[in-house]
Amino acid sequence: MKSKNISIFSILYHLHIISPKGLFVWTKSLIYKGVSLMALLRFAAHFYPHRCAIIDEKQSLTYQELYIHSRQLTEILYTEYHLQPKMNVALIGRNSIIVTLLLHALSRLGIRTTLLSTDLGTEQITADLQKHHYHLIIYDSDLKQIATKLPCVAITTEKINDILLDKHSQIKKRKLPKIWRGREIIIHSGGTSGNFKTIARRPSVTSFLPPLFALLRDIQIYQYGRVLISLPFYHGFGLSTLIISLLMGKKVCLQKRFDAIKILEIIQREQIEVMPIVPAMLARFWQIEGAKKKMKSLRCLISGGDRLPKSLIETTHKEIGEVIFNLYGTSEAGFFMLATPQELASFEETTLGRPIQGVYCKVKDPDEKGIGTFWVRSRWAMHGKQNQWQNTGDLVSQNSKGYFFHHGRADRMVVCGGENVQPEHIEQVLLSHPLIVAARAFNVPHPNFGNVIHTEIECTPSATLTEQTLLNWLRPQLSRAEMPHSIRFKTIEMLSTGKQKAR
Repeated sequence: MKSKNISIFSILYHLHIISPKGLFVWTKSLIYKGVSLMALLRFAAHFYPHRCAIIDEKQSLTYQELYIHSRQLTEILYTEYHLQPKMNVALIGRNSIIVTLLLHALSRLGIRTTLLSTDLGTEQITADLQKHHYHLIIYDSDLKQIATKLPCVAITTEKINDILLDKHSQIKKRKLPKIWRGREIIIHSGGTSGNFKTIARRPSVTSFLPPLFALLRDIQIYQYGRVLISLPFYHGFGLSTLIISLLMGKKVCLQKRFDAIKILEIIQREQIEVMPIVPAMLARFWQIEGAKKKMKSLRCLISGGDRLPKSLIETTHKEIGEVIFNLYGTSEAGFFMLATPQELASFEETTLGRPIQGVYCKVKDPDEKGIGTFWVRSRWAMHGKQNQWQNTGDLVSQNSKGYFFHHGRADRMVVCGGENVQPEHIEQVLLSHPLIVAARAFNVPHPNFGNVIHTEIECTPSATLTEQTLLNWLRPQLSRAEMPHSIRFKTIEMLSTGKQKAR
């Protein structure tokens, strides 16, 4: 399909979403499965039964197989683990087919599912399990930080998979409880600090449409057939990519952990066209010899979750073409702003883009430079926050054409020698250096200046950068208050989400 002149209606019709037959299948799916992920999977299995749906490091399934296995797993959870609608389940697992099956099965049973980060430590996971009442805990067996004395029944994803395989030929269809809609899928936002914000989202047909329209109209994601997801499902970006990809009948490749070399091999082997990514992942790709050749199949890199350095945009555009789209959103408000490759190339600094249809944004209390706190209101925000103004916590400005630009986090602003300093600005300047892969700037108390900035720098493997050379390079670009008092060269560890691990 030629894309730019095709209406959203035509695209949705082509994807069967609003065709007469598609509406009939949707109706039956919603009647039988409720408003749940299982209804979506039933719809996809009807139109793409023999197409490869999903592949992980161990196996692959067609859409028909994925639907059948999900339905069988639903019956196992209902009959053998006695799960009932409105119960609570904690799921702690890396991207895999069995976790995908569990997400659909739990949604069909009306279970309130909490996705906990696999990056959390023992104390953090134990605290969450003790604080909330879960009827069942499902986790990957290699997660050593899971406490041995769990507060309720627990089972590994590997054991669930074995039961499913053992009973595959024996399972008989059982009458499952009727549900009107699936319960919330909950993620915990807040990194590894332990101070989590609980983000709950319920399956919804109407609130799902505006973000989908933006992906179809502006990214034209419907044109591509092969998707790679290495961002974890407990990251909202990874989970939403999975759901949208399955709805459109894509081939979804899953990777459990971020390993730049392995992922580049998968991109080349599977001829991946679409990949959601965070900037730190992309930066590491370009440090690997032969990356350009391995990435030539990519047509759409969807960046989100962190600030996208201008230097990274320029490198990617030069090497493999204008393929980067920048998505901006928050865990609470969801995705609500998008910048195309052409828009990213049009400004000296990276733009967040403009709000998608159905979103209202405003800059509150701007300073003399027009920089203020960013507020948003959308219909598809987290459960309980729909159509309410929310403070994103980001500092932004807006130009005369309506484009927004990011200037850091309000809660990271520090006073150094009487001046306001934004550590994220320092990080962005550092990342523009061709020999720097990752950078971290943070404040340290000082008896004379109140605070000063210290930095940690990760360089390319062959770099011979010294502290004095870097300071000389920084001086023309930073104010005196922003200049680092300490520069430490080290490897900056990444989380599964592609973000930097907390200090």
